[in-house]
Amino acid sequence: MHILKLCVLGDGAVGKTSLIIRHVDKRFEEDYKPTIGFDIALKTMKVEEGGIEAELLIWDIAGQAIFEKIREEYLQGTNGALILFDLTRKETYDHVKDWLKELTTFAGKVPFAIIGNKSDLSDQRVISEEDGNKITEELEGLEYIETSAKTGEQVEQAFENIIKEILGTLK
Repeated sequence: MHILKLCVLGDGAVGKTSLIIRHVDKRFEEDYKPTIGFDIALKTMKVEEGGIEAELLIWDIAGQAIFEKIREEYLQGTNGALILFDLTRKETYDHVKDWLKELTTFAGKVPFAIIGNKSDLSDQRVISEEDGNKITEELEGLEYIETSAKTGEQVEQAFENIIKEILGTLK
């Protein structure tokens, strides 16, 4: 069994905690509660290819600027990351490159995927799927995927894909 550290990064209120809760507990909470510092969730996943089991430590790292200094320690030893932005807020998309820079500065070159979250809010959307694919290709990310923590759409796929990529780098 592999023990993997996965960090979930992005601006405040993009849905990092909600995505993790949806993945781990299969539920959604309507109330927004900002993460103070960090939170860790644990999940055992069985990856289809080869029946490999991975114990996943999911680090939910606060996105607010006030926590920038402490993120350095939290990012060390990371095996991979999901970088989230909110499909309804352009500024969160504009910060994806900053999150990747922070990740690579403190964790080195690790697999990452870019996630456009809140796909259920299609009438409020300001970032296109084409934009998401473009930035992922430009930054050489694993993939771009759009999720909804509220409905659960593509959440499991996002986690499964990044775990497969991480396990592939460990072989």
